[in-house]
Amino acid sequence: MREYLFGVTLLLGVAVPVQAQDNSNIEGEVVVTAQRASADYLSDEQTVVGLRRTADSAIQPVRFTSDSRDEDMRKQEIHAMLEAAIRRADGAGVELVTGEFELTRLTLANFKDLVFGRGSRPDTSEIELYVKAKLAGSVGSAQGRIDSFIKAVPPSGRALLEKNGGITLTIINPDQYRPEILKLVAAEALKTAGAFGPDYGVEVAGLNEQLIWAQASATEVFLYIPYRFTVRPK
Repeated sequence: MREYLFGVTLLLGVAVPVQAQDNSNIEGEVVVTAQRASADYLSDEQTVVGLRRTADSAIQPVRFTSDSRDEDMRKQEIHAMLEAAIRRADGAGVELVTGEFELTRLTLANFKDLVFGRGSRPDTSEIELYVKAKLAGSVGSAQGRIDSFIKAVPPSGRALLEKNGGITLTIINPDQYRPEILKLVAAEALKTAGAFGPDYGVEVAGLNEQLIWAQASATEVFLYIPYRFTVRPK
């Protein structure tokens, strides 16, 4: 793990040499609750400097299901309803997306690539995904658009579209905020060292760790790097 020594007179504009881990560069949109590691940043035993910002979108887990007796019929009905949903999505101000971590938009060209699962009831097939709405103000506004969309999608045979859990948030390309977070960490480290006088600097470790994020409020995300620093004489 690399370590860095800051003198208390360092300017925040000076670049900090950070080498990100190979799997840390996320350019797409990710589910906030799909964290890389535990994000217990509110613990009384841990003080973490990070960036708090508004999430990009809200997503509602949903499930397309059918309990028709014939399996091929079930799949046809789900595909028909899913196609109808995709065709309606743009006009409703929402998107259909899939993925456990990084999200992919569903289109008429790729929706049939989704894998069918077995439902909790006998002779039931299902596909799970998300309905996404951009945050334009409150979560309530996004939830309203999502709910209206779900109700408006016409059923096909015995196929149904229903919610599958609570709403959560997304953030696009979280690693783009790393430089801003590094500046916040540097400012905090220099402030702490400065309290001990001009003869002290601060050694910071962990800046090459992966970025971590967690939901901080109904509309906000908290992003941070699991750094630590030690104040030492120069």
